[in-house]
Amino acid sequence: MGLKLRIALMTCLVAAAAFTAAEAFRSIVPEKTAIPEEVYARFRGREEDAEYFLRPCQGYVAVYGSQREKEPVSVTDIELANLRSADRAMVQKGIPVADQRELLSLLEDLGS
Repeated sequence: MGLKLRIALMTCLVAAAAFTAAEAFRSIVPEKTAIPEEVYARFRGREEDAEYFLRPCQGYVAVYGSQREKEPVSVTDIELANLRSADRAMVQKGIPVADQRELLSLLEDLGS
């Protein structure tokens, strides 16, 4: 085989390997972190009645007294990076919490 043919064949093999690796990675990593509507449906429409809101603050889950507050009531030790993608997306959107009992339950779920 000539040198040019070997180089061309090697180039094709490298390109095929790179393409295959990129497609494999794309199939594993989800393209978007949007919340499926079924997951967030139980929180929809509760914003007005909510006593607390769970939202992100400096990489952690924080508890806010209302949807528009700038400063959190408290910041938990639950890191956003450690949450499942659906939970992380819900916290970033803001989770309305009806009362302290539900707040403690949600924080326990997120922390485990």
